[in-house]
Amino acid sequence: MKRGEELFDQLAKELQVASAKLADAIQTWTNHENDTEARNKILQLKDEIIKAERRCDEIKEELINSIFSKGAYLPQATEDRHRLVHYMDKIVNRTEVVIRRLVAKQDFPKRIPHEMPILADKVHRCTDYLQDALKFLDKDMDKARNYATKVDAMREEARDLDFHIFGRIHSPDYTPKDAAYLYTISVSMIKVAEAAEQTADYIQTMTVKYGH
Repeated sequence: MKRGEELFDQLAKELQVASAKLADAIQTWTNHENDTEARNKILQLKDEIIKAERRCDEIKEELINSIFSKGAYLPQATEDRHRLVHYMDKIVNRTEVVIRRLVAKQDFPKRIPHEMPILADKVHRCTDYLQDALKFLDKDMDKARNYATKVDAMREEARDLDFHIFGRIHSPDYTPKDAAYLYTISVSMIKVAEAAEQTADYIQTMTVKYGH
């Protein structure tokens, strides 16, 4: 059981590390016109995010093969934990998708909406609240539920900002080609927030199921 909790903490930290590095990459990308080393910095962050995703895979494998399969949790709790790991894995996978799509374009648009780093920060805050919710899941159900609720609220803010960005990029200031690329990045970030919200919703379900 103790090893299982340690692995969950590690998994939460790794997905949070990936989210923080994505926020840094988006900030650097937005200001790339003023930084000749921007692409190299972003490529380095991409490599670090991929490493975090690989570590998550290793943690997930140990949880499934060495913790869940050995009956460390009761059957119902094992099923819930297994699903929770799946949801968490989806978050870091989608984070990797964002950075890979971002660097896939060789010529960054000269104009990038200044709201993009704000959106990345909101996505990062979603995973930040989620990490807190996970931390309290076995210690304080009320706190876990409270942080999970904050994830939902932050995801809503991120979605609203995404709609705002959509309106901005579909204007004469952006070429259709750049608009399509920027929209892809924005939507990809929202998918990270949605995965965090899905995880938070499941945590709330677990707090109701196991809470007293």
